[in-house]
Amino acid sequence: MTSSAVLVANGSQPQNEKVLKILTEASKIICIDGGYELIQKLNMTAQILIGDLDSIDLSKVKKETKIIRDSDQSTNDLEKALNHCLNEKITEISLIGATGGRDDQNLANILVAIDFISNLKIENLSDEYSINFSTDTQKFYCEPLTQISLISLDKNNIITTNGLKYDLVESKLSSSTHGISNSVLKNEFTISSKMPLIVFKKL
Repeated sequence: MTSSAVLVANGSQPQNEKVLKILTEASKIICIDGGYELIQKLNMTAQILIGDLDSIDLSKVKKETKIIRDSDQSTNDLEKALNHCLNEKITEISLIGATGGRDDQNLANILVAIDFISNLKIENLSDEYSINFSTDTQKFYCEPLTQISLISLDKNNIITTNGLKYDLVESKLSSSTHGISNSVLKNEFTISSKMPLIVFKKL
């Protein structure tokens, strides 16, 4: 049985109704250090608070929340949380609050997610996009005409898509912007790639 959790980072508070619905319906909420403040603002309760805990006043943490302190400075707090999920066999992650704020941390969060692509299914949610991470062959679902953008960190990545307005067939993205602003024809599409691919779906 697949186990899932919502991870809440210390970024922008979500305003998108779809993102808020995912958060309010979560069976398990794991706050990443200062992400606990976001949960407090929404008057919600987290099951776990994890990180080096340098961004949170622990005296304000509810007694129902389990506190896991990890002071290892060789990993950031998102890595700590994802490693915890691996250890607890939580394999499907919705990541909220990992965008907005510092641009360097936003990019680092995307790169960290790619490092875990072999073991975790991670969806990074902003108010504008669902950011997914694909390798091998993967199917995605969304409404017809949804805007889709593909970004590869390796220019030699071989990509095949099915179900997009501009499909790729055993092709490389010829430039950094080649995969931007595509769209879905129906309510699903498939991507196959030799190396990890970042998939942006407009919410």
